[in-house]
Formats: sequence, structure tokens, C-alpha cells
Amino acid sequence: MSELATRLLDDLKAAVRASDTTRREVLRYLRAEVHNVEIERGRPLTDEEIVSVIQRQIKQRRDAIEQFAKGNRQDLVEAETRQIEILQEYLPPPLTREELLALAREVAGELGASGPKDMGRVMPVVRERVGARAEGRDIATAVREVLAAEGGSSAAS
Repeated sequence: MSELATRLLDDLKAAVRASDTTRREVLRYLRAEVHNVEIERGRPLTDEEIVSVIQRQIKQRRDAIEQFAKGNRQDLVEAETRQIEILQEYLPPPLTREELLALAREVAGELGASGPKDMGRVMPVVRERVGARAEGRDIATAVREVLAAEGGSSAAS
């Protein structure tokens, strides 16, 4: 069992003992989802794969929040927000905006990217290096910003 899977199980047991129903339900659902993916793949998941399951869960809850907000269901928005907070405890610490921009600059330089047209080449490399430490939209924003600056600086040269 991976380190993260063990931590999830231990935290679930602690939530049950503490009668923390929200945490208990979030962790049960997450463990069930991890188990389903393990069955699908026919092997235990690595920590990185479990992190990707967690990220999917967070994305689903954000989509639900958007729908609940449109339906003026603030109670459900708050419940989903709390669930996201619990899930985020199991993700690696996120990169700061500055770290993300620096990484995007580094990759753009390595690939010889010269402007926004190179977004398709730069994004996958940055995404791979960042892993679970930033969300896709934040990565895209950083890459877009760096490439716009690259395009502007090369046009000025």
C-alpha cells in the first residue's frame, strides 16, 4: 500500500473515531474512487496516481459549486467548499505564481518558444514538470503570460 493510501486509511479511521462526518464521508468516497481505479488498472495505485484521483475529485466539486451557485444554493456551495478543503490536504504544496512563471520561462527558453503560437509545445512540458503542484488553468495562465512577453520582446527586437 502506498504512503498516501495508508495516510488516507489512517485519517478515515481517525475521522470515524472523532465522529467527523464530513471528513469521514469525503475520505470514504475518495477511497472508493481509488479502489475503483485500482480494479480498473489491476494493481495498487502509486501516490502520484492517487493525487490525480484527488485532483479529479476537486475538479468535480468545483463544477458542482458552480452549478449550486447558479441555483442559489449557498448551503451546498459551502458543503462542497469544505470537501475541497479536506481533499486539498492530501495534495503536495502548490507552486507560487512566481515559481510557476519561472518554470514557464525556463521551458519556453529550452524549447525556443517565441510567442503565443508556441503554447501547444510549451504547455505539455510545463504540465509534466509541475505535476500535481498547480492546476491546469493556473499553468495555462502562466505559460500564456510568459509567451506573450516572449512574443512582445522578440517583436520589439
